[in-house]
Amino acid sequence: MLEVDKILQLKEEFILYKLDVDKGMFWLFNIENGDSFKLNEISYYILSLFDRNRSIEKIKKCILDKNPDIDSDTILKDFEELIIKFQNQNIFKERN
Repeated sequence: MLEVDKILQLKEEFILYKLDVDKGMFWLFNIENGDSFKLNEISYYILSLFDRNRSIEKIKKCILDKNPDIDSDTILKDFEELIIKFQNQNIFKERN
C-alpha cells in the first residue's frame, strides 16, 4: 500500500522526454548511466506530476479528474502498480 501523504520526486539523474507525441514516443532517461524506459502517454503524464509539490494523494486526484469516464478502481490499481514498479527501480526520492 502506498503512503498517500508522501511527496516524491524523480531523482536528479532522471529526466522525462517527449520525442514525438503523435507517434507515442515518451521516455524516461537516466542521464548518469544511460538507462532508458519507454513510456506510454499516461505513464509520462503520471511521472510528470511528481514535481516536489504534490503528495501521492493529490496526484491520484489529478489522475481521476483527468479521466472521469474510466473506472476509478482500475485507474488507482494501475497507478499503484506503476508507482511500485518505479520505486523498485529506484527512480524516486522523498522531498526534503
